[in-house]
Amino acid sequence: MSGRRRDFLKTMGALACAALPGRAFPDLGTAPSAGARPPDMCAANGVSTSLFIPGPQGLFGRLAPGGAPLAMRAAAVDGGGPWTLGFHVEHRGARYVNPTLVLQRGEPVNIALANALQQPTSMHWHGLAVATRNDGSMIPPVEPGKGYDYAFDVRDRGSLYWYHPHPHGFTAGQVHGGMFGLIEVEDDDERALRGALDLMPGRSEIALLLQDRRSAGYAANDTDRMHGWLGDHVLVNGAVCPHLDVATRIYRFRVLNASNARTYLLGLRSADGKSVPFTLIGTDAGLLAAPRRCEQAFLASAERIDILVDLSDAAIGDSVVLETRAFDPMHMESSMDAAPAAVDHEAMGHAMPPPAPAGSAQPAVDHAAMGHGGAFPEGAPKGLLQLRVRERIAYVAAVPARLSTIAPIAVSQAAERPLRLGFAKGRWRINDRVFAMSETPIAVQRNTVETWLIRNYFNSMPHAMHLHGFHFQVVGRETSPAQVAALKVDEAGRLATDLGWKDTVLVWPGESVRIAIDFTLPFAGEQTYVFHCHNLEHEDGGMMLGVKVT
Repeated sequence: MSGRRRDFLKTMGALACAALPGRAFPDLGTAPSAGARPPDMCAANGVSTSLFIPGPQGLFGRLAPGGAPLAMRAAAVDGGGPWTLGFHVEHRGARYVNPTLVLQRGEPVNIALANALQQPTSMHWHGLAVATRNDGSMIPPVEPGKGYDYAFDVRDRGSLYWYHPHPHGFTAGQVHGGMFGLIEVEDDDERALRGALDLMPGRSEIALLLQDRRSAGYAANDTDRMHGWLGDHVLVNGAVCPHLDVATRIYRFRVLNASNARTYLLGLRSADGKSVPFTLIGTDAGLLAAPRRCEQAFLASAERIDILVDLSDAAIGDSVVLETRAFDPMHMESSMDAAPAAVDHEAMGHAMPPPAPAGSAQPAVDHAAMGHGGAFPEGAPKGLLQLRVRERIAYVAAVPARLSTIAPIAVSQAAERPLRLGFAKGRWRINDRVFAMSETPIAVQRNTVETWLIRNYFNSMPHAMHLHGFHFQVVGRETSPAQVAALKVDEAGRLATDLGWKDTVLVWPGESVRIAIDFTLPFAGEQTYVFHCHNLEHEDGGMMLGVKVT
């Protein structure tokens, strides 16, 4: 390794995320972080499962309809795998369950959904900007034995989106049961990136679906509805801590958190316990303007991150583990389960406590001991995927210094809307309200810009807030917890994962997050969507409000 490159790594090693100039890819074996520990290696017990990578058909198989209509059936899944429910498709002689839809920007989509379940269901195209009739939320769901036709054009940037049911009261169980799939939208920026780095989907570009589960299956109780469903173990593409044999090159991993409620703090670690940086290139709604070098990143339910892992300097036999690291999940709600309605915590002086001293670590809450769901506590460390270097190849590539063009939303004339996240009368609420299908308490004027100030009470828990129908930009974070503030990349308090376009943002206890939304849309007439917490137990419990665009 050259002296210049070594000096660069020493300079950048203390930063959580930083702008990445040119070809300065970090190599394996950067200085270990404080308290570094050997990773939870996937083959520690002598048994390791190869990472499942979807093929041209079958589970999560890649399907490019090219505008052709698809028939999709929501039904039970046979085969003894982790999921018991799914979306079945037969197309041109191939059979799929939860196909990965590969779509081009501007392509028409026509999908006829048939419901063969014993519950109502619907389809939400998470992250795609569609009219109300296609959104799957503010219209009646598809009843058992009935069907519904979805038809829309893809208007969105190239990115990894996903689809899942959205029938109010049934979403959490159906998603946990396996009813979700990926959507890859391709555009010119995507094609340029793949060309520059010689990326091939399924080989050097791989989607990772994270979901935690319990062996007994889904049966949420009052505790789960309060805190969110937490599992005993984490699946990556359907297996616990699998491995992937890799070569000495750059790999792209497109990561979806499909867990009902769990947040991850993702990072990479070598076999000797050293932190291995990665390059963040995209988030929910597409590529960033420029790459960012990161040591770790939070990933909340429904969020996606797009990362590059450079193994070109690795030696045969090296291994790297993608892990979720230790953090304080900040389940502060344990002290206020019976909080009264409409308490003004700020007026009562319940503000954020002073930040923890620099370098101090807060222990993870033992959720199992406190009855908060599964045996694997949120915030506990765990290895998720082992990358095993098995082949040396000649590979020369440079990540582009610019990945896409992102114009900031002009907010100088924007009206600001306050939104409070809290708990009262046994239910999580937004602005002290819970969801009703016939109500749209958030009313906005089409073709205007608003900023939303989302404030989470200190006596609360993190909430992953998702807006249907529109992408947004994070303007800034205020009073962030110390573990979050340590990852900020600018004076506005934003994280690297806040840059670019988003559809879901995690708001921590005591934190305020300001987002900017352009409510320009092409659909005629009044449109209605929802804004909700993507902790699916919170969503099903009513932590969701209707949004009317007039």
